[in-house]
Amino acid sequence: MTPSGVQDGTRKRVTFTEACNSAVDELKASRILIDALETENTALRSRLETERTASKLLIELNETRRAESEALKATVTAKNETIAAKDAAIAAQDNVIGSLKTKKRSVRSRIADIAIGAGIGILLK
Repeated sequence: MTPSGVQDGTRKRVTFTEACNSAVDELKASRILIDALETENTALRSRLETERTASKLLIELNETRRAESEALKATVTAKNETIAAKDAAIAAQDNVIGSLKTKKRSVRSRIADIAIGAGIGILLK
């Protein structure tokens, strides 16, 4: 473009005022886009903070579930030990019952039991 305003080759002649108006329009559009980008950045920061909070909560939940699982395993182990101890006690009682069934009382102890019973019967009358 020449200073006299004549077209230079294929270029269109633009006045100073038009160029300034174009620059102002471009500046306005840039400011709108910058505001939109700042709004988007704020939203992304907020989302990032929300994701961080959610991640912390999920980690805490996972640790809590892990601890609960360990507690349940310990409870099951204790329950199994209790059942085994009860089974052993029952088996010991069965052995005592078996030995008492096979053990015969002597005639003398039977007579003593009868005498005791008769004495109590006389006292109660």
